Amino acid sequence: MIGKLVKRLALSAVAANIRAPENPICRYLELTHLRDLLRSLDIDMVLDVGANRGQFATELRQMGYRGQIVSFEPLRREYSILEALFRKDAKWRGFNCALGREDGTASINVFADLTVMSSILEPVGRQKNVEVECIEIRQLNSLFPQLMRELPAKRIFLKMDTQGFDLEVFAGAQECLLRIHGLQSELSVRPIYRGMPHFIEALSVYENAGFELYDLTVVSRTPIGGLQELNCFMQRNPAEAARP
Repeated sequence: MIGKLVKRLALSAVAANIRAPENPICRYLELTHLRDLLRSLDIDMVLDVGANRGQFATELRQMGYRGQIVSFEPLRREYSILEALFRKDAKWRGFNCALGREDGTASINVFADLTVMSSILEPVGRQKNVEVECIEIRQLNSLFPQLMRELPAKRIFLKMDTQGFDLEVFAGAQECLLRIHGLQSELSVRPIYRGMPHFIEALSVYENAGFELYDLTVVSRTPIGGLQELNCFMQRNPAEAARP
């Protein structure tokens, strides 16, 4: 009965062109599902790849996650802000580097007015106030033994938000995938960077590696309301999780 009433009210609001604030509602649901996923997977370490100024890690703490966090941020200025935060948290540490397919260096396009949008890939269309910074790239494979010695963990969640570079991060993590029980990745429906993989391609890569889709949420829309970017949340499927 209550469900029918809510549906009638919703339809009446749509007919009257009353718009609910989509972003805070969707964000609340996304964070709720993320919290539930971390709990159900019994995650004790989150790898925060593309940490920027620590927004994601701060949200984890605010939602009640108390396990280990390891943040990766390649921009020097943003890392200094991030470092000031994790120095106050005994279970949070960071690395001033990007993660990728192999160890090396690269140039990253830094959006001076919105550094969270900075990318190794070239942005689509003309962009103002873009600077270039040389950064270090490391494989997760090569860093993983050190992490496990210093911060032993059994069940890891891999969060990737690298503005089109997530599959490169994932490619450099193949040797430690069985320790990763869940992941978050930003997917592109309409690319905002050149060479950015399509969301179908990215989902296929993750599924072929033994992960199954848990949730999809909207990150951004085009000016006419179509989907532009999504966040996907995935968990290792039961058959893969049972492997030693």
